[in-house]
Amino acid sequence: MRNRIILFGLILLIWAFLKAVDYFFNGPQLLILLSLAVAIMITHSLWLLSAQKHWQRKVEKHKLIGHQQVKPRNKRLRANDTQDDTSWKPWVDIFIAAKNEERVIEITIRNLLKLDYDKLLLWVINDCSTDNTKEVLESLITECPNLRIVNRAPGSHPGKSAALNDALALAKGDVIAVFDADAYVEPDFLNITLPVLAPDGIGAVQAQKKIYKHQKGWLIDCQSSEYALDTYFQVGRDIIGGAVELRGNGQLIKRAALIDVAGWNNHAITDDLDLSMRLLTNHWDIRFCPYACVYEEGVTYVKALLRQRQRWAEGSIRRYLDYIFPLNSPTRLSFVERFDTLAFTVFFVVPAIVLLEIVSEAIHYCCGISPHANFLAALIVAIFIISQLNLIIAIRVYGKPMSILASISHSLSVEMYLYLHWLPCVFSALRQIIFGKRVSTWHPTKHVGDAANNLTVQNKDSYTDKTFAKYQI
Repeated sequence: MRNRIILFGLILLIWAFLKAVDYFFNGPQLLILLSLAVAIMITHSLWLLSAQKHWQRKVEKHKLIGHQQVKPRNKRLRANDTQDDTSWKPWVDIFIAAKNEERVIEITIRNLLKLDYDKLLLWVINDCSTDNTKEVLESLITECPNLRIVNRAPGSHPGKSAALNDALALAKGDVIAVFDADAYVEPDFLNITLPVLAPDGIGAVQAQKKIYKHQKGWLIDCQSSEYALDTYFQVGRDIIGGAVELRGNGQLIKRAALIDVAGWNNHAITDDLDLSMRLLTNHWDIRFCPYACVYEEGVTYVKALLRQRQRWAEGSIRRYLDYIFPLNSPTRLSFVERFDTLAFTVFFVVPAIVLLEIVSEAIHYCCGISPHANFLAALIVAIFIISQLNLIIAIRVYGKPMSILASISHSLSVEMYLYLHWLPCVFSALRQIIFGKRVSTWHPTKHVGDAANNLTVQNKDSYTDKTFAKYQI
């Protein structure tokens, strides 16, 4: 109800603003609002681009490729602007929430237990699975001394957040690392990410996410480029001191930070985004580490993709509504963090404004009122160019190697993919928030595993280093 009231209030505020514009300036209403949104998008995009260019030059100058330099982003930490603290070796508890993950959980466990780090325990939370997940876990417990299993009782609070909180109550490590049930990382993953997390004031670190190399197809290629775009934005936000976000898979959080924000929010349908907001508004910095990668399974079916992105869209919008007041408080966030958060909110709002304006222009035309089609077309072209430039740069820097012409051609395909699925998902999320009786139910994304190797407990003898190598990019 609270989110519904806030959303209605925002809609009413925008309507009043447009009416005021129409009364005082006697001009197109939505087009003026759209122009402001485009100006924010351009400013933010140019800022991220210039910051990354400067950062790349500094990296090359100091020959820090493969080794990230920690640059605390507030005056309290600025004096300690030195290289990573590799001497910090905390105890790490790794959490995996597993619900019906019999096809992928074993290879993930075996991979994570190959990490080149001595002080760790791996906690797998069997979240009331109805398949053979429990049997797979029990078959591994005797040969994996660092493995701990948490079996949730039937009727437990549903959702990944609740599962992670169950493990948090049992674990005692200084750092909590969270992975999905299909995650794959290199052995040096913790040695790369932990030094970035070490400085005081930094509460969490997110690694770069990538799709498995062995997966093929147009839908997979589009998701890979979408992840590259996310990496591009995350790196830029980290450099300028913006609001870096956690992504659920491949994230490290200090236990002290988790305790400070009371753990995960059991009612959130996107645990990572909600936790990001609460860390941010409680003065904990989140960093992004592009040198450490976590690989995961791409979604292979359109229906599953839409279901996943519908949840992401609703969770993303709800977290802005949940924390709208602290997010706009100058005592909670810096000006850069507030502007950065506003810019990414605009990226959600702009498609809706464009659609509303197209409908408005069509009505005006049918009623014989002179439309402002040329101005609208210019704004749409500007939005398209901004999106394309960001996407092409992301593909060139963080995506699969390809020529400039191939990058441009592929970016057009990815742009179509993004609009075709994100627009319906955003509108569906808005409808659910305004008219739905409750928050959507959390559903995990189904992982299909590697059918060629039949990655289940019955085929455990096939796990070799070559098998692990298939999951790299």
